[in-house]
Amino acid sequence: MNQILGNVEIELQEEKHHHFKYFFIFSVSIMVLLSSFFMYIIYRSSINKKISKNLQYNYETMQLYASHNLNNYTNLENNNSYTEKYIIGEIEIPSIDVSYPIFSVLDDEALKVAPCIFNGKMPPESGNLCIAGHNYNNTQFFSLIYQLKKGDKIYIYDINKHKYTYSVFANYEVKTDDLSPISSFFINELTLVTCNNFNDHRIIVKASYN
Repeated sequence: MNQILGNVEIELQEEKHHHFKYFFIFSVSIMVLLSSFFMYIIYRSSINKKISKNLQYNYETMQLYASHNLNNYTNLENNNSYTEKYIIGEIEIPSIDVSYPIFSVLDDEALKVAPCIFNGKMPPESGNLCIAGHNYNNTQFFSLIYQLKKGDKIYIYDINKHKYTYSVFANYEVKTDDLSPISSFFINELTLVTCNNFNDHRIIVKASYN
């Protein structure tokens, strides 16, 4: 009799152990699924926020530097004389490892692909060559131009691969409605413009032709 009771007790303990094991596995599985779900929600939220932020700055840059706004600014020395969109040259900034083609005109589609001229002419024409490029959080275009220092070199190449060298002499910020950077300090000048993704300002880099 004792032996039978002992066997029954052992079976109950084993059954209890199995139930605990299954419950533990089930609980862990639920925790893993919930954790994965919440991580996915956080990831998607982060991606959507980044996309929305980039779209916002894309729109703001387009509105600020669209040609009809420039035409309303009376102190411009010269407007962008290019009327057709094509690759007109290349910009290279070795100190921040930048090398991109340049579009001849600025529009929404071109600005998503590469930096664009929004005022002035390519060298050897004189004046203030102004180029806008989006700030894609240190991954593309002009996200690192804030690091440029006085004396850093910027190279502009025309479609015939002629090289024009500029030296940085100023790096500062302006508000979104300030178009004064289009004004020129030198006969031949280069102005780079991008968004500051942490405030409502624009980062401006000025360079003079050597």
